[in-house]
Amino acid sequence: MYRAAFELLHPAVPAIYFAGTIVLAMCGLEPRLVAISLVGALAFSAVTIGLPAAFAKLRWQVPLLLLICVINPLYSANGITLLAKVGRFYIYAESVAYGAVMGALLVAVLAWIEGAAHVIGQDELMVLGHGALPTASLALSMTLRLVPQLLRRSTAVRTSLTATTAAGQGAASPGRARVRVLGSLVSWALEDSLERSDSMRARGWGSGARRTTFRPHRMRRRDVVALAVVVLLLAASALAVWTAVSSWRFYPRMQGGARLWAYVCYAVLCLLPTVYVLVEGTRWGGGSRD
Repeated sequence: MYRAAFELLHPAVPAIYFAGTIVLAMCGLEPRLVAISLVGALAFSAVTIGLPAAFAKLRWQVPLLLLICVINPLYSANGITLLAKVGRFYIYAESVAYGAVMGALLVAVLAWIEGAAHVIGQDELMVLGHGALPTASLALSMTLRLVPQLLRRSTAVRTSLTATTAAGQGAASPGRARVRVLGSLVSWALEDSLERSDSMRARGWGSGARRTTFRPHRMRRRDVVALAVVVLLLAASALAVWTAVSSWRFYPRMQGGARLWAYVCYAVLCLLPTVYVLVEGTRWGGGSRD
């Protein structure tokens, strides 16, 4: 459903939206902004990969958040609200809050990047980089395709080594097994790189002449309107983020914050893709997530 919804737009629209949203999410180190960004990212993750898969990802995201929340007070003992004393370490509420916000910001940014990867595939990157950055767009699109392939192959290699009990590979030490997996992956990747370079050379890549390509997407009037709305919303949200962050202080006491309009504007930005996908799905009678 979400792929069909975003296929109605030119790839430049979601690309600019997600690029701007990720940058604002990284800059918005303020508790309310981080909470809004995290909710928006998780909501979009739920409509793209499904609610069970989104909750399953929290199994490693929540421990990461808690780890940062616990480690920060040990290295940054700042604040005035003392919670506890552990040996030589003083744990302050402000330090715990700062660590929690930093952990939530990291989880939100990772979720936004994952959502962008679901929407903007290698074909869309090739369309966006055509003409201006052909080599960079090709390298980026190949990276997005080859990294998941490399991860799948690493799983296949580990499974094969574990299954070869006759050769004694199943009982190998973890360090030795990792070396064997890395060696197999490097050999596999080098072999594929030779075949890929021969294929690209046979198709005329790098011959020097500017070649025409088929463009499946055309900038229409509705795309221009959607792009203008996204740019205006990003500009308003950037002002909201700057207002909220510049007026907030973690140390020595947590205080400050922006007016209500700033958080409402940022919430509209973060919830926009989720609302768009749900509206398009309702409009066309639902369907699968893919």
